[in-house]
Amino acid sequence: MGLLAIFTLLYSAVMITGRKKAVTSGDLKASYFKEYNTDTPPSYMQKATRQWTNLYEVPVLFYAVCAAILALRLDDMIFVYMGYVFVSLRMVQAFIHTTYNNVYHRLLIFSCGMIIVLAMWVRLLLMV
Repeated sequence: MGLLAIFTLLYSAVMITGRKKAVTSGDLKASYFKEYNTDTPPSYMQKATRQWTNLYEVPVLFYAVCAAILALRLDDMIFVYMGYVFVSLRMVQAFIHTTYNNVYHRLLIFSCGMIIVLAMWVRLLLMV
């Protein structure tokens, strides 16, 4: 859980760097960031921003199941391994999204991550 939080925070630097590059290179005016409704940002910035947003969507379900597991003191190595697999998949998805951006590869990795989180929730509910 902490690893994903650290990755999310570190990825914020990628997003900020992309935004700074867009402004300093002249690809985007700084005023764009006032209301996000003028100009069209360059694709490299859009990808970084979208990926950063993704890190606040599905992972919320992961954080919630981890918090429940810890609160109920049901943590074991199976949950730990499942957590590491999920976090690794999120990192791979971020890499794919911000590099060659193959939609089918992203979907495959995303689906695997969703299955892991679903399995964590099902396992937790069966243990309660």
